[in-house]
Amino acid sequence: MQTDKIGQMPFKDEEEKFSRDPRRLAKHTFNTFDFYTDSTDEPSDRLKAVAVTLRDDGYHIEDEPCVIIEEELSEYNVDDYRFDIWQTVNSYKSFKHSDREYTVMTDSEADKAWDEALDSYIDECLDIPENVRHYFDEEKWKDDARIDGRGHSLNHYDGGEEEANINDVDYYIYRRN
Repeated sequence: MQTDKIGQMPFKDEEEKFSRDPRRLAKHTFNTFDFYTDSTDEPSDRLKAVAVTLRDDGYHIEDEPCVIIEEELSEYNVDDYRFDIWQTVNSYKSFKHSDREYTVMTDSEADKAWDEALDSYIDECLDIPENVRHYFDEEKWKDDARIDGRGHSLNHYDGGEEEANINDVDYYIYRRN
């Protein structure tokens, strides 16, 4: 028998190891795209932006809505939101980790996260000796790095940036995995 963590009861087989109750999901429709969430409340505008992106990507199985779960995070020290996506209710029920993960930001939030991502790259990836560091122009380097666009730094999947306008607010969507 296996246990997941210390103090948990052992599971008889893999099927018992992880399971969610899909009866708690609520079905929503936005711009002809059906999806489930874990709340009966009106989906947030950020969640709707993800739904539009998924619809435009063709991410669904015919007549079977996906599941979108919103999780608030602060990875970039901004009020950033992560959305975990499962392609079907059955995958949501059966798999602990989602099929896809997205981050949704406003323009100013994305700019701030982008600047912080570039600073992090300089600090963690560029090996600049201390005796020449004062010759290195960080702002010039970041200007050059910005040529590739925000998606290059914020979208860890394919470097793209999706955009959706919901209630006259532009949201920028970045796939994380």
